Amino acid sequence: MGYPFEYEREYPGKSKRPDYTVTKDGVFLFDVKDFDPNMPRGFMQFDPYIHIRKRIEAGRKKFKEYKEFPCCVVLQNNGNVFADTEDPNTVLGAMYGDVGFSIPIYVGDGVSPEPRPPIQQGFMGGAQMLANKNTTISALVTLRYIAVGRLRVRKIWQEQPGLSTDDVLEVARERFGKDYDFDEKKQGVIVWENVHARIPLSRSLFTGPFDARYGLDGSDLASIFYGSELAELPD
Repeated sequence: MGYPFEYEREYPGKSKRPDYTVTKDGVFLFDVKDFDPNMPRGFMQFDPYIHIRKRIEAGRKKFKEYKEFPCCVVLQNNGNVFADTEDPNTVLGAMYGDVGFSIPIYVGDGVSPEPRPPIQQGFMGGAQMLANKNTTISALVTLRYIAVGRLRVRKIWQEQPGLSTDDVLEVARERFGKDYDFDEKKQGVIVWENVHARIPLSRSLFTGPFDARYGLDGSDLASIFYGSELAELPD
């Protein structure tokens, strides 16, 4: 993004140094939490939230002395299949509580009255971001690469499902130029705002063509920004 930054700036009176200090329309602190490669074979059950919650807790400890700044935990997944740092249900579930469903049950006599209340999706236990917990963390920020070349081919196939592989590549070259690269990737971020943050992360940051953001839209937690280039690609 070309933002000015300093690596491990020293702050007087603070014992810990955040990884990055970004100075654009203010001062913003970022600490990077990596996920080591982990891709085992076979089938198994696992908790999809636990690894992200551990990074949130580590960030809380790191930023304990920096309550006067907007502070962000950056999630860098280096190949750990147990930490889906791009999936909204997983990341938002790690922040606000396990994702589940509330199913209304009628316990009176006879047939339940109509209309019946709908089943609702919501956040259950295990929340890391509450009004009285982790308010210093302004947001989580997922670093990712978007497989632009492959997604462009997928979009063409969705539009013209009868094309052969050679034909769809030819359409891609006509549409995106003769230098079209099937393996092209672009870097972007997903910002996951902490709705309980003491100091929110400015929405003027991370508005690039391959960036995305989740936060409050009125009273609803939703996708509030989608980069212009992302909007042209299939999910």
